Amino acid sequence: MRFAATIVALSSFASGDPPSRGELELAVTRHVGAGRHSEALALIDLYLIEHPQDGQVLFEGARAACGASDTRRAATYVVRALRAGWCDDKALDEDLALGSLRTHDSWDQVLAVRAQLRSDAARRRDGASNEQLAEHDATIALHSLREWMDRFPQSNYQTVRNEQLRITIASSIDRTGIDQTLTMVAALSQALRTSLFGAIQPDWILLVIATPTDAATYLRDPDHGGLYDHEARRLIARETGATLRHEYTHVLHYGDMQRRQQHHPIWLQEGLATLFEDWQLDADGSPVICSNLRSNQMLDCVRADETMPWIDFFSLDSATFMAAQSRHYAQARSILQFVTAHKKLGEWYRLYTAGYSTDSTGRRSLELIFDAPIGRIESMWKAWVLANGRRDTTIGDGDGVMGVGISGVPDGVRIDSLSPGGPAARARIAVGDVLVEVGGHEVRSVADFVLATATRRAGENLQVRFRRGAVYSIVGVTLASGHALPPEPTPPSPRSSRPAQVAP
Repeated sequence: MRFAATIVALSSFASGDPPSRGELELAVTRHVGAGRHSEALALIDLYLIEHPQDGQVLFEGARAACGASDTRRAATYVVRALRAGWCDDKALDEDLALGSLRTHDSWDQVLAVRAQLRSDAARRRDGASNEQLAEHDATIALHSLREWMDRFPQSNYQTVRNEQLRITIASSIDRTGIDQTLTMVAALSQALRTSLFGAIQPDWILLVIATPTDAATYLRDPDHGGLYDHEARRLIARETGATLRHEYTHVLHYGDMQRRQQHHPIWLQEGLATLFEDWQLDADGSPVICSNLRSNQMLDCVRADETMPWIDFFSLDSATFMAAQSRHYAQARSILQFVTAHKKLGEWYRLYTAGYSTDSTGRRSLELIFDAPIGRIESMWKAWVLANGRRDTTIGDGDGVMGVGISGVPDGVRIDSLSPGGPAARARIAVGDVLVEVGGHEVRSVADFVLATATRRAGENLQVRFRRGAVYSIVGVTLASGHALPPEPTPPSPRSSRPAQVAP
């Protein structure tokens, strides 16, 4: 029976190749959400052969087993999840899908295992020195690094440890690029700790800035810019721009949920991560969130009345959220950008985490800080979106252009082609050079380049910093007049999203 279910489940994959980890994860959530419990369980067992300690997928197995009326199997999955470090008390105690488990005679065993694991963890922590704790925390990231190096032995990765950020970097870029990346991550870490989380993540993290070839192999989907795998404490990024900022925000947020023993909804996890894709510091040192391509997408949705009502949006599960991920990412970011624009993000997050046990969705804390019912706040948000208008990301008549064809690389954008006699060619920029800064704005991705150049006018002279091999240079480029109107780029999907695993 299980073999037949496995065949049916695998037939949903169009490619003849074995499905990737991300594809299996998404397929599991789709089958569970659609009530196809036998197929979900077959895929879960297939997945667990390679990843037996994935607590979140084990928990999904418990939900599917309950749906298939196999309660003892559900209890086995939950116990395995707890032993793997998963611990979302609210989900375990309240998830409706586990209703039959909580009335079964195996429920007492589940509770006993949870209590024992908590007690053991507390004793280990209380009896360990700071040095022992640090060594233990670094073990997972060290194992993750070895696993990555074994998987891609032909790639020439440099490794750098940063004690303050608790990060080990395995990088395909040069040391100058690594230092610039660490500076960016340190600034983001400081902003997140000051405005939201109060502390850095408790565990050491492996940050892999992957080669394009390795990223394509690991991520499979070319539209995914990266992901954070909390089980392996490993962050993978194709580029060091918005994707890295997105995934690093997940790192600190997971750390905060771990400290609080909370499991925040998918809209908040992705909302915070997308929020800090593009940001800068205000004069008073507080973060200012910049409009970007997602802002334009949400403007179009508001104008077309295609946004999801907040009450429904806050309660979305991961599978439903990811089914329309581009639009949902944009809405989550826009809601939190609206809160930030009113200087209420930190206050709201403190109220939310303090009142999590009574309202995990975030609705009540929003009503408290705005002193208004949720419907009125939603109307205020829509008016704010419309008033902000569109961020210019296109090139029209009179706009300035450099005369280049580009593609993304880990530390910037590579020049693939040059207009003969165009501005970049006259400045002696060559095919193969990598642009890393344009007009005072760091360029770490194609999206960064678009946002740095779209508002420039013909005749402007920009200072452009680029890398040729290992040598960095700065030249002045006088922009020419553009005539084309290219379509607005689609915002990248940084990760194959999944709920956090919150370990004691």
